[in-house]
Amino acid sequence: MNKKLICENKFEFNIPNKTICLPVKLENLPSEIIIQNTTLILQTSFHVSLACIGESIRKYNIFIQDFENKILDDFCEFSKTNEIKVLKYNDFKFIERDDLKTIVVMCDISNLNKFFDLMNQKYNLKIEYPPTHITLYILPSKHGIFLTDANDIKNLTKPIPNPIGFLLEPSN
Repeated sequence: MNKKLICENKFEFNIPNKTICLPVKLENLPSEIIIQNTTLILQTSFHVSLACIGESIRKYNIFIQDFENKILDDFCEFSKTNEIKVLKYNDFKFIERDDLKTIVVMCDISNLNKFFDLMNQKYNLKIEYPPTHITLYILPSKHGIFLTDANDIKNLTKPIPNPIGFLLEPSN
């Protein structure tokens, strides 16, 4: 993944997808999970996609000049006074779209809704607060699946029992 550190090295920016990410450390997860007769493998690193700028530009037809850099600047400025961290891990979901299959864990993130409120007000937008999650498992040689709004959760995901055998706790 082609990424760079941003906001005093607290966050990552995925350059191809134009996504602001919060790196997350998860340990002792099984190396693979079998679901629906399919073996999914553990991701090599973990993050929460906080603001999918590229996907938002596409989905909401945003034509604001230099929008990507404006949002990056706004986010870094916002995160100086508003801590962005995982508060809680929630339910697990299985996602299937086209030739992709993944397992994610949903999570609550502090202050992210405030950032979206600020961004929507400042740029006169109506971008929905994202369904924050961490992609845990993927098909070999594949990648995760964008979940950007409530419709994606409704249409693409299926709740599943905890597949890892223990509760995840945020590390603060």
